[in-house]
Parts: sequence; structure tokens; C-alpha cells
Amino acid sequence: MTRFEIKEEFLLDGQPFKILSGAIHYFRVHPTNWERSLHNLKALGFNTVETYVPWNLHEKEEGTYDFSEILDLSHFLELAQSLGLYAIVRPAPYICAEW
Repeated sequence: MTRFEIKEEFLLDGQPFKILSGAIHYFRVHPTNWERSLHNLKALGFNTVETYVPWNLHEKEEGTYDFSEILDLSHFLELAQSLGLYAIVRPAPYICAEW
């Protein structure tokens, strides 16, 4: 019988890493405030930002996509990366029970 050892830590690049995550939903914050919001998240001791991706805003019409202005997910994630933050990106058709 083989025994499996259960590790209670997450490894990033082979090293123990504790994910300290806070949520900032880019589509609910004006893009001019993204950098400040992300900076504040990091200043609070978080190393990761978590965000939903409201696909119904990005694709209001089937086959037509919008990633501009407040929906510029790429820019939001690039800002997070430039501040040394990791990201948990949650694309889905539903956001809890609210959307």
C-alpha cells in the first residue's frame, strides 16, 4: 500500500507560498483608480488580487467582445503585475447570487 503525504502548504516555483488575497473587481472601479486600489491592497499586506470576469459585460452580443476602458482586464492585470501582485482570475457566467 502506498502512503500519500498531504502537504498543508502551497508551493510557488517549488517554494512555500502563502496566498494572501483581496478582491478588487476591475469593472466596479474606474480605471483611473485601479493603480491606487491595487497599491493599497499591497500596502495592506496582500500579495494577490482576486477578480471576477463578468463575461456578459465583455460579450453583450455573441461574437462581439469589449475589453476597452473599464473592461480592460489586460491592463488591470498588467498593473497588478507591475506592483508585484499575483492574480486569481475567475471567469464565469455567474458571480455568486448577485449577477
